[in-house]
Amino acid sequence: MEEHPTQRPRPRIESLADLVFGLALSIGAIILVGNPPATPSALENDIITFAFNFIILISVWLNYTSVTSVLPLENRRTLALNVAMLFAVSIEPFLFNLLRVNLSPTSPSFQLFVTTSALYGLDICGMMAILGIFSLTLADEEKKLVPKDMLRKVKLQATNFLISSGFFLVSALPIFDELSVAHTYVRTDLWWGALVVAWARRGFFGLGKRRNS
Repeated sequence: MEEHPTQRPRPRIESLADLVFGLALSIGAIILVGNPPATPSALENDIITFAFNFIILISVWLNYTSVTSVLPLENRRTLALNVAMLFAVSIEPFLFNLLRVNLSPTSPSFQLFVTTSALYGLDICGMMAILGIFSLTLADEEKKLVPKDMLRKVKLQATNFLISSGFFLVSALPIFDELSVAHTYVRTDLWWGALVVAWARRGFFGLGKRRNS
């Protein structure tokens, strides 16, 4: 039988990650099904908030799988970051649902929204930061994890993720708890800005090709 030395066994952490990401995406849809909107405006708000949630999770998953396809997962540091990533992804649907049901400034539970939105920003900040750290690890020339002609792209991707992480981190500051400009909540505006940074120069579309070793 012909051997394929370029193939490697799929670590269990990767299989677990696929399961966690899949559940997180499914829970978001199930929440909407279980709480149908009563008005057209509520329907529009639900679609917009779900789209934002979906874009974040699917983008993080695409980049996570792209990075982990070439990143060794055996050392403790990488394993710990993987566990932290899965925790952040697992808690995201819970925080997202709290944001959705308490989104209105006139809601009696709006203060809960303020606290939850800060925690949500920190949660996504953690995901972006971990992706940035993983990308920096790939960009280490001494480790030779990716071809030299891809190093610049990987470094740029790491920079995009870390800047985006910074946006989410800043959004969690108390100054943005109730700050609104032109009837928009500044904290959530910063989130959209963070996504724009992450998308810059295809930063949210992975490495493009895998290492051949």
